[in-house]
Amino acid sequence: MLFSKAKFTPSVLRKWQAKQPKTAKLLQLWPVMNDEDKQTVGRLADVAKWPDAYLAQLAEPQTADALAELWPFLPEPAQEQMLHSLIALLLDETKQKQQAAADLLLRLADERMISPLIVAVLKDETYDIALASKVLAGFSEKSGRILAMVYSGVNTAEKKRILQLVGQLHPSTSTEILQYAVLEPEAELRILAAKTSALTPPPDLLNFLAPLVQDPENSVRAAACETLGRCGGTAAVPILQAAFNNDDAWTVKSMCASFLSKWEEQLAQQILLDEGESHGSGLVERVSGQ
Repeated sequence: MLFSKAKFTPSVLRKWQAKQPKTAKLLQLWPVMNDEDKQTVGRLADVAKWPDAYLAQLAEPQTADALAELWPFLPEPAQEQMLHSLIALLLDETKQKQQAAADLLLRLADERMISPLIVAVLKDETYDIALASKVLAGFSEKSGRILAMVYSGVNTAEKKRILQLVGQLHPSTSTEILQYAVLEPEAELRILAAKTSALTPPPDLLNFLAPLVQDPENSVRAAACETLGRCGGTAAVPILQAAFNNDDAWTVKSMCASFLSKWEEQLAQQILLDEGESHGSGLVERVSGQ
């Protein structure tokens, strides 16, 4: 049979013009096609809307492989349409197809997907931030620049999603975006700014969070103290101690107390360890000197 011999002939193309091949058949013949054959098949695939049909079956075996092989030979408008379709599939009702779409976007690694994906995620809160961030991870710096540019012009819900993306992507523009966020009038954004600072800490975390430690909202102060406790190291201890002593909010006091007690336990353990090493060294020296 023709397919079993793995040869690409004009008769195969005529069959494909009449009926779209299954992905297994396409992949079987793809290695024996020359570039001219592939260009021809790419044009046929565009005219006959093969990508749409394959995308509908994306969760099935070999479908992503077939689309990845076709991709370089599709006309540019068809490529862009396919990117938009894959972005839409990140909202599919089945997790399997969502993951397959994300994996194929990663495989294609085309930066033309960055802006439409960011726009989609900001406008539709049902997008999985972690999944979108996974797709954008290879373009974190360009994504960060876009997020920084649009931050001031979007609404509160969209700003929340920007901060969530920043926490996942860790672009170099993180601090710039967080600087806007700590000054937001909405407490929920200031809380998220404090929590995001734990994921992508600014260069001077203690000074950066100082305004939030003095914030009028209890929940914001508690979030700032939590980040200091997790990421501030021993330099944050005096700040946490002062907040524990002076803050009237139980949530803030309890947050500070939890980290201060852990720090005291670690300090006590280190002292015991140091004393043990010191005594051990003295014993070795005494024995050696005998």
